[in-house]
Amino acid sequence: MDPELVSPTHQAPLPQDDPRRGWRRWWPWVIVGGGALAMWAGVFAYHLSGAWQADTPGRLDDPAFASSAEELCANAGEALAGLPPAWATTDARDRAEVIDASGDILTTLVVSLRSLPTATADDQRRVDEWLGDWERFVEDRTDFAQRLRNDPDTRFYVTQSERDRRQITLAIDRFAATNDMPTCATPRDLA
Repeated sequence: MDPELVSPTHQAPLPQDDPRRGWRRWWPWVIVGGGALAMWAGVFAYHLSGAWQADTPGRLDDPAFASSAEELCANAGEALAGLPPAWATTDARDRAEVIDASGDILTTLVVSLRSLPTATADDQRRVDEWLGDWERFVEDRTDFAQRLRNDPDTRFYVTQSERDRRQITLAIDRFAATNDMPTCATPRDLA
């Protein structure tokens, strides 16, 4: 019987030495691997497109605030860099003085950030929440400096956010990262 005339459901099994025999065994894995590769390529393309940033919670509608804020934060960062790191100061009273000096810089920064205009009411609400966390963080630092003068072994504590019960520094830093303001993240001078 001519093999071309036989229906596919009635074909004889392939001989053991036929190269097509192994291909049939691997064909499902090739399909799964190709599908996984296609999905990975789609996720990579989506990430490169930047479209995911438009839907990021906490992202400001207008980037003008972030651009101005980044400049102010960079200037404050330079001023902070002029101070010795508080963690490197061995005497508790000297450390408290450094923390107070850095607190003055951060207080001025927050006041300057509050004066920046926002484009929408939603942006203003987001910025107000963020700056509220910043103000609380500066208060935590001031409190630490005061306690440090009385107890050289005291520890620095950061207030927890009422929204997610995590340190407010995480919310501050996440907002800064989400809006492309890396220098507006909390300083690491107390660690």
